[in-house]
Amino acid sequence: MSIALKVAKGATWLAFFKLLSQIFSWIITILVARILIPGDYGLMEMSTIITGYAMMFSELGLGSAIIQRQNITENEMSSIFWFMLGISTLMASLCFVVAYPTAFIFHENRVIPLTQAVSVLFIITGLQIVPLNLMRKDLEFKKIGLIEMTGAGISSLAMYMLAYMGAGVWTLLGGHIIREFIKLVLLYINKRWLPKAYMNFSEVRSYLGFGINVAAGRSFFYVYDKADRFFAGRAWSTQLLGYYSFALQLAKIPTEKIVSLINMVSFPAFSQFQGSPERFNSFYLNIIKVTMVIVLPIFVGGFMVGEDIVRILLDSKWLPIIPLFKYLCLAQIFVSLTALNNMVHIAQGRPMWSLYFNLICTIFMPISFYFATRHNLNSILIPWFTTYLAISCAWVMITLSKIGIRFLTYVKYLLKPVFAVIVMSFAILLFENLMSCTYQVNVNIVLSLAVKIVIGAFFYIGYLYVFDKEIFLRLKNIRSLEHRE
Repeated sequence: MSIALKVAKGATWLAFFKLLSQIFSWIITILVARILIPGDYGLMEMSTIITGYAMMFSELGLGSAIIQRQNITENEMSSIFWFMLGISTLMASLCFVVAYPTAFIFHENRVIPLTQAVSVLFIITGLQIVPLNLMRKDLEFKKIGLIEMTGAGISSLAMYMLAYMGAGVWTLLGGHIIREFIKLVLLYINKRWLPKAYMNFSEVRSYLGFGINVAAGRSFFYVYDKADRFFAGRAWSTQLLGYYSFALQLAKIPTEKIVSLINMVSFPAFSQFQGSPERFNSFYLNIIKVTMVIVLPIFVGGFMVGEDIVRILLDSKWLPIIPLFKYLCLAQIFVSLTALNNMVHIAQGRPMWSLYFNLICTIFMPISFYFATRHNLNSILIPWFTTYLAISCAWVMITLSKIGIRFLTYVKYLLKPVFAVIVMSFAILLFENLMSCTYQVNVNIVLSLAVKIVIGAFFYIGYLYVFDKEIFLRLKNIRSLEHRE
């Protein structure tokens, strides 16, 4: 089986399990959101902003280094395991100290016990690094998907029980801890790998040389990714921060669950294609196209029917998030287009380029968010459509130039999903206008949303089927491959 087909098959399984887990977990998330108050989400953001960075950096890019390295020995894996356990333990202990400056920064003492409790996550995630990335390296995405689905299901039920019993903000942190613990146990059971009683730092050092650049890039990413909530937390109440935090959480679902999935399964393939520029570029263009085919209608659809979604799924206390949610959906289109570029440079052994992009964002995005949060709630949208848009366009152009793809070729691969989503949008707008002209009374909002979704999906899929059957043929080939095996 070719690498591309193996990746496609793995992605199909992973997407299937992710879909099942997300349907269930987001039903629970909506139920939990109806029980909790916006301030609980604001407190959760405050308590994890600093520790979240430490958790991300503590991995030191070793996961990517494991995947990118062509050959890895048992001794090297054991050395990385024990090294990461030591780093995770150190970071966990620092949570008890960091809790106090966190409370000082946000003028909120309630974050102290929450921040200290995050220490448990450092140990759990540190123990996951070797087995998880060995499974990714071996393209065992079916097993990974099943593990994540199990963890999401159990933690979602636990979150609902905690919320129902009045746990408040502890519901959110408790669900995260339970999910990662279940994932940890299942990783070791499925991978059947245990470290040896062996540790040699010189063997870890060779991985750190690559990983530190990746970790530094991720550090800059974390700073600008959290800058909006950091400055909002200092300028706004926990309630306003909760509005923005939850709106962003909803808007980022396709990015975190679909785009991150595509990046996960494509990175090992990029690493294996790094010696063949033609195959590398062909794979890149096809992955970009597949990404847009999947997420573009979701983001544009979220903008068009966002108000209906919020009114149906949430109660009246969440209505202020409607404009935030709608426009953040559009902003995530830019995020999705640029997300794969970091993987491209890392796979080709140029982690510094990803570092440069994240450094530029770290310089300009926090400044933009600082001034935006001086104004009203919706003003925080401005940096997404000015500063981030400009940087993203430049990053795409630089990446295309570096790997040797013409811009017109890149655009050509995106035209059909773009035209398809335009047709979808006009169909939905036409339905809305017909309804407003035909009926003077309000139509049931649930029925209206259902019809819009059906109409949008029909015209979007219909356009692609008529003008881009290649997408459907590839899916058919993956299914036939599955049956043969």
